[in-house]
Amino acid sequence: MEGTQEASDQGLLAAHRQGDPRAFEVLFRRHQGALYRHVVRMLGDPAAAEDIVIEAFHRLHAHRDRLRPEAAVRPWLYTVANNLARNHRRAGRRLGRWLALAAADPEHAADEPAARMGSADEVQRRVAAAFAALPRRQREVCSLRLVADLPLEEIARVTGASVGTVKSRLFYGQRRLRDLLVDVGGER
Repeated sequence: MEGTQEASDQGLLAAHRQGDPRAFEVLFRRHQGALYRHVVRMLGDPAAAEDIVIEAFHRLHAHRDRLRPEAAVRPWLYTVANNLARNHRRAGRRLGRWLALAAADPEHAADEPAARMGSADEVQRRVAAAFAALPRRQREVCSLRLVADLPLEEIARVTGASVGTVKSRLFYGQRRLRDLLVDVGGER
């Protein structure tokens, strides 16, 4: 198993194609945490993010024989997860409009005042809200860079944008995040 731990993603995918179940497990453990954090930042919904990560890996398994041997696994997973997250958001907007019409409850928002949250919870909530406030394309590249730590070239492949466009979206997204989170760091 030591050799499998050190193997490249392409090597692990090749081993998985050959029937090695440990290879897929290593791929999953290697990428699932960062992929999950990225999707949570995209959606703000941990349960949906978990479902999307599982579906992305399910699709990797299902398409393992159709992927080119030299295909980069990480960008492929992020592309699939991004598409699934977009579809989820679209479906959620439709459901959200229906729920708002069916059961409007304005007093529900007062049930959980921010004052009851612990400071770490408050910071997480503020960061999630700041990400949610970004335009979709900036949120996408900021999450891929800041949460998933993907290089700019891989982000370009995942999003289908040029590296220059990715840099621009990242610049403006990070600037907006800084503005929105200027006081989160605590008292200085």
